[in-house]
Parts: sequence; structure tokens; C-alpha cells
Amino acid sequence: MKDARGQRGSTLMSVMIALSILALGLISVARIQVSLVATQSGAMSRSTALAIARGHLEWVRSRDPQTIASEAPQPVNEQGQPAADGVYQRSVEVVEVRPNLLLVRVLVTYPRGPQPVELVTMAYRGPA
Repeated sequence: MKDARGQRGSTLMSVMIALSILALGLISVARIQVSLVATQSGAMSRSTALAIARGHLEWVRSRDPQTIASEAPQPVNEQGQPAADGVYQRSVEVVEVRPNLLLVRVLVTYPRGPQPVELVTMAYRGPA
């Protein structure tokens, strides 16, 4: 039989190493979870901004082409309605590309968004 004196403390060391590895794994999982939640939040904000831009672009397109004009940035809520405390900013840029042909760009900025959502269309004003 072997002497157990040379093995003294090795079980405790094995347990400590195993707990350290387990702690590192759990910390990694927690960091990934935080990252996923932040990514999901950003995706929801971008999706809402896209819906606001689509709705406003359709509203602009439904107007009389003679009345289409640029609009300054305006705060809006999640439904795209003007609101002083809105976290989204909606604006319209209109550029005359050719006589009676307009380039219409709807921009919506959103919280923590790196760049605004941008939708572009053309509008023909017809003969004046």
C-alpha cells in the first residue's frame, strides 16, 4: 500500500481548480447573455424606426406631389406620432433631381443607433 501522506491536499486542490474553471465558464455565459440582451434591444429599436420610416414615407407618397417638401427633424413616439418626449427623430429631405422629379429621403434616428434608418423614393410632380 502506498503512503497517503504524499497525497495530502491534492483533493482540495482538484476541487479548487474545478471551481475556478466553473466560475470562468459561468462568467463567460453571463457576458454573452448581457451582449444578447443589448443586441436584441438594438434590433427592436431599429425595427421600430423602420416601421416609423415606412409609415411616414407612405404618408408622404400619398400627398399631392406639389406639396412635398423637406421637414426638419421632429421627435416622435414608437407609433410615429409627434411627441415632445419621443426617443425617435424623423426627418424628410427632398431634392429636385430634374425638373418635376424629386428624390425623397425619410430618415429616422433611434436610441443607441449607429446610423439612422433611411428610406428613399422618387416622386414625379408632373407638368406645372
